[in-house]
Amino acid sequence: NYSDYSGSIVEGYVNNYNSYLITQGVTPIEARLITKDELINLGCSEDDFSCSEAPSWVYATSYWSGSASYANIVWLVFSTGYFSDYIYDYDNRLGVRPVIIISKSNF
Repeated sequence: NYSDYSGSIVEGYVNNYNSYLITQGVTPIEARLITKDELINLGCSEDDFSCSEAPSWVYATSYWSGSASYANIVWLVFSTGYFSDYIYDYDNRLGVRPVIIISKSNF
């Protein structure tokens, strides 16, 4: 199922970060990648391929999202603010930016 990153290499990276947080005394409720819809809600636009209306932290680094549009085509954000779907290429060396949801009780 190309719309789910379950079982992928990327999921392993997110799970490792989740495990690291647990060793630091934080118990995450959820750990996953940001979705295309969440990026659009933050101000990215698929119409002009830009995140110019999003907060700067959204495009402070280049990364893959957790949303695919077709097999091997994944939505990404570049540090330039470019937002588009692109052929997933492991050699492209883009990062991942996990969404970590934790309970307020951790603070």
